[in-house]
Amino acid sequence: MPNTTERQILDTAIRTVIFLSLAVFVSQFAYHVGFENLKPRYIINFTLDVFGMVVGYILLIGLFLDKRKKGNASKVLAWLIVVAYIGLFADAIEYLIDGIAEYRSINIWITTLYYMTIPAEGLLFWHYTIGYLRIKNSRLPKLNLLATAGFVLAAFVRLLNVKYGFYFTIDEKGVYTRSSLYGFSKAYFIAIISFSLFLILTRRKQFSVVQLISVFLYGFAPAVVLVIAILVNGLSLTPITTMIVTLFMYCTLNVTQGREDAVAENEITIASSIQENVLPKTFPYLPERKEFELYAVMKPAKEVGGDFYDFFMVDNNHLALVIADVSGKGIPAALFMMTSRTLIKNSLQAKSDLSEIVGDINNKLCEGNVQDLFVTAWISVIDLTTGKGMAVNAGHEYPMIKHLDGGFTSVEGKHGIALAMFEEALYPTEEFTLSSGDRIFVYTDGVTEAMNIDDEMFGKDRLLAVLNKDLTASPKTAIEDVLAAINAFAHGKEQFDDTTMLYMVYNGL
Repeated sequence: MPNTTERQILDTAIRTVIFLSLAVFVSQFAYHVGFENLKPRYIINFTLDVFGMVVGYILLIGLFLDKRKKGNASKVLAWLIVVAYIGLFADAIEYLIDGIAEYRSINIWITTLYYMTIPAEGLLFWHYTIGYLRIKNSRLPKLNLLATAGFVLAAFVRLLNVKYGFYFTIDEKGVYTRSSLYGFSKAYFIAIISFSLFLILTRRKQFSVVQLISVFLYGFAPAVVLVIAILVNGLSLTPITTMIVTLFMYCTLNVTQGREDAVAENEITIASSIQENVLPKTFPYLPERKEFELYAVMKPAKEVGGDFYDFFMVDNNHLALVIADVSGKGIPAALFMMTSRTLIKNSLQAKSDLSEIVGDINNKLCEGNVQDLFVTAWISVIDLTTGKGMAVNAGHEYPMIKHLDGGFTSVEGKHGIALAMFEEALYPTEEFTLSSGDRIFVYTDGVTEAMNIDDEMFGKDRLLAVLNKDLTASPKTAIEDVLAAINAFAHGKEQFDDTTMLYMVYNGL
């Protein structure tokens, strides 16, 4: 089976053969028919059509190779280019065979095909507008149905035109003539483009000035040319105009998105640096202390979030363990993570009542939280002399604990809400006791929610199976085993959440 690069090369080659073959066919057919009988206007239109086909091919290949252009909106834009290309092809052929009796039947159907592309371009622009703006509205399904119904009606009337000649006729000599109702053939396109532009205008804050100009040009330029075409017989500039403004729209939106992507990538780099450099990474931690062993890791995803872990001695006999997950992405989440980590560490070293400490942390994080971020956290303090521990779970994943006489199990104790959501929230404490040889494993949801190529989650069952496979493994080895299992499960699928874990073995005195 070909890999991604080979498949991309093959697809590009196929598109090249198809689209350039049509352009070459038009040129060869023009040579076959001959230019001597063509009117000057026809020659101009034919030349512009062939030029537009080449532009369409380049634009489509560029869109296909642009990795940033993915999703439904890009697929719709690709179809928009294809339909415009077909319109150019049909327009070129109909000018070449106009007035040639032996090609009358072909002319009827090729002209009908051209007429079909006009409402199709309007419908596709409507869907592209919805996709680009990411519009979600309860009325949207009805509007889509209405737009589709309008297109079906427009297409049906065009098929009826073959028999009844509503919009055009082609006589026995093969001569194309507009009918009295020709202007109505543009009604659907003008109506749906106008409504699309109105929709864009209501969401204008989502666009830059250049973007607004480009999308409005797409709507206005073909519409103006259509009006000119109604008034001037023998002049058909709609296909080439549509392709040119599509190119302009793609370029302006692409350049703008490229600039936005560059800013976002820079922000991700900064956030990743903040996130990585504030976490403790010296292992073993306090090697002179024989009461415990621990290891932790934070593997950032593509979209940097605010996962963090921490461990430190509160005093000579008490060890604090923290793991947390900040909502949001980028620099805001990274800064909120730093604030949360600092508050937790300073507060644990200043007071003794864990429930009160977490409540104070929550209230301080609520102050000035204009980004409406929040953080889930599991915070624990363990007395190394007795093995007794206290923990608060603020909306976080439950810890997994292995006691000496068994394997790892998920300990589902008392749960409080995430920090920074509501002031004066209460955070109950959970008590536990560790014996020599007992182990604690805590993690963020990026572990259990890691996805594979079939969009399945790694899940708790797989995690427990990996942890219980080797109950004597060192903390570092155990975490590396989990990471290896996640990578094997994901099978190369890109992850969008950080993977953070902390593993401790309690050895006792």
